[in-house]
Amino acid sequence: MSTAGAYDFDGYQVLVIGGTRGEGHTIASAFASCGASVTVTGTMMLRSLYDSDLSAFDYESVNLARQESIDHLVGMVDHIDVLVLAATCHLPFGLPPEERAFVAEAVRSGLLGPTFLTTRLRLKLGQSPALGGGCVVNTGAVRTWLELSSTPEAAQAELVDATARAGANWAGLGVRVNSVLQSPRAVLPRQYAPSSAGGGSRVAGDTLLRAAQPRVGQAVADATLFLASSAAARITGQTLHIS
Repeated sequence: MSTAGAYDFDGYQVLVIGGTRGEGHTIASAFASCGASVTVTGTMMLRSLYDSDLSAFDYESVNLARQESIDHLVGMVDHIDVLVLAATCHLPFGLPPEERAFVAEAVRSGLLGPTFLTTRLRLKLGQSPALGGGCVVNTGAVRTWLELSSTPEAAQAELVDATARAGANWAGLGVRVNSVLQSPRAVLPRQYAPSSAGGGSRVAGDTLLRAAQPRVGQAVADATLFLASSAAARITGQTLHIS
């Protein structure tokens, strides 16, 4: 069951990058149900091109792999209290290896992707009157950008470290930075597995892989709401792991 009803975000301006579908859409819907004014972004030019119901939100198109697109979005933002980064990395199919390498290096250097957007919005987030200041919440989608040039495990560790650094460095600017990540699925020795791998699990070789539990997306949304709320006004630089 969602805990969204426990929060009041009336008057908050929330920007959910990648809020048109999946986990991002769940997060955006949760904020809207708590009274926030929510803007979601996607890569398509028109909101009508999405199957998801976006009627509760404002919509802006942005491509995090293009600096001019990020700059345009930043120019459209007048006031912001909460920034949620939930857009996975989807580079164009058939992108030449040299261009992919360029994007990967630019992301790692903070010149493209979620980090660049966050940096560009830092001053506007610092102007938020919310208790605890402006709030940034990274989701596991940010990890996919780091995976352009590293393994998933290394990308996860890097995101946790980057969250801690940003939390410490931006505290004096009135901006909190935290992350919500799904924990890796459990892997059990086959001798401990039930005779039938049901309930969202499957057998692979000698191990039982436990698939992500239903409603994990809602749990991530609930954790995001908590981190953006006044109850977490003194929390920054932390990563919450959702199982």
